[in-house]
Amino acid sequence: MNGKKGGVNIFELIKKVVFTDFVKGLMVTLGYNATKSITLKYPDQEKWIPYRRFRGLHTLNRDEKGRELCVACELCSKACPTQCITVIPMEDDTGRGISDRVARVWKVDLVRCLFCGYCEDACPTRALRLGRDYELACTDSSCNLKQREELLVPQAVPESFEGGVVASSTFIVTPAGIRIKADLAKTKRRNW
Repeated sequence: MNGKKGGVNIFELIKKVVFTDFVKGLMVTLGYNATKSITLKYPDQEKWIPYRRFRGLHTLNRDEKGRELCVACELCSKACPTQCITVIPMEDDTGRGISDRVARVWKVDLVRCLFCGYCEDACPTRALRLGRDYELACTDSSCNLKQREELLVPQAVPESFEGGVVASSTFIVTPAGIRIKADLAKTKRRNW
């Protein structure tokens, strides 16, 4: 006898009466409730520090002597598929840059930027890097246009820092608004 009585499978009938499929699904849900949460306490206590390969906000770099590495060759703006980078060169005899030619204007429109990294690849002096800053939201559209002076400010996370960790964070209140500062000395890896 194969478990059928009058054309009805007894095992299927018992499954429907006892709700075995429902109980199996409920066990999966309860199993996830018993595991450790993977939610970050961002930004109150933790901040994600991305890997080195992450492409965030642009940075313009300086050499060890404090001179600008950008020689205003305009290769970054020519390589950009969206034409969001504007570079206007000028001759300089003050020693501001590593050559006699520096950028008078260097700006990027973050609304149009794809963060593809073509500009970074085209730069012959490693003056332009895509940093790790991913908190680019703002309430005014003028903050989406970044100028040379803003991009020359050193980044909070150095390029040599490996990343891929969660760091302790603190709030810093400035006249421009609230910023979040990560403490790179207190980091931990998360097992997702």
